[in-house]
Amino acid sequence: MTISNKLTMVFIFFYVSVIIYLILFITIPDFKNIIIESRQNIASLTQGNNYFLALAFSFFICLIGNASVGFPVPYPFIIFSLSDSIFIRYSVMGFSFGEILFNMGFWVEISGIALIGGFGSALGELVSFLIGRGARKIASTKNSPTLANVQGFGKLVLQYPKALYFFIFIAAALPIPDDPLWIALGMSKKKINFTGCLFWAWMGKNITMLFYVTLPILILLGFNASGIEFNDISSVITEAIMLLITISIMYFIMGFNWNKYIEKHQKHNNKMIE
Repeated sequence: MTISNKLTMVFIFFYVSVIIYLILFITIPDFKNIIIESRQNIASLTQGNNYFLALAFSFFICLIGNASVGFPVPYPFIIFSLSDSIFIRYSVMGFSFGEILFNMGFWVEISGIALIGGFGSALGELVSFLIGRGARKIASTKNSPTLANVQGFGKLVLQYPKALYFFIFIAAALPIPDDPLWIALGMSKKKINFTGCLFWAWMGKNITMLFYVTLPILILLGFNASGIEFNDISSVITEAIMLLITISIMYFIMGFNWNKYIEKHQKHNNKMIE
């Protein structure tokens, strides 16, 4: 793993915090009641004019989450919570699950969160690209394993320059941190079309965001299909597990040794040619 010990400690802190939160929620009734009551109040986050504030918050948290380099920001969990707020609000209004699924207003609201969040995410990656430009100068004068690993990730993509937009779209569409790709592109000496990169990043990020905002519906469908009762307790536990999964994906992407992978990939290709 190429991730630093300090950053590993940050991830461990997140893991331990979520686990402690789950233990307290399951074992202490008073704590559980407080969480459930606060969760029931989450519907007000997107109610009335608050919805426009939720859109702005979606934009900025996704911008920060994708612009951050070397520090995990679990923004997918926040997008999930905003979408869950909209779903809870419609439930409180008396709509059944089936009625919510066929309610156009509901889909317009969560799609707005997704599109605005997707645009913020794309702009955030552009910031990472500019950081990569600055890091290129540092990498040329200092021997940094972290920067070398990021460059290795970029080499894997830049082997196919004609498919650059496709790689940007795929990386953005997958629910994984793609900061290393953008930093690596910034560290490369190739000329990059900002407008094209931004557009395809937004298209890909929209897919990721749509997944996050529809996840509450998908989880509820899964519970209904399996015959498991979906209530406030199971919802809180599910959200915590999702946060753990999000953090795990971030840790893997940031810690994977891309240089080593490229070396094996190139050796394999050379053997195939021979």
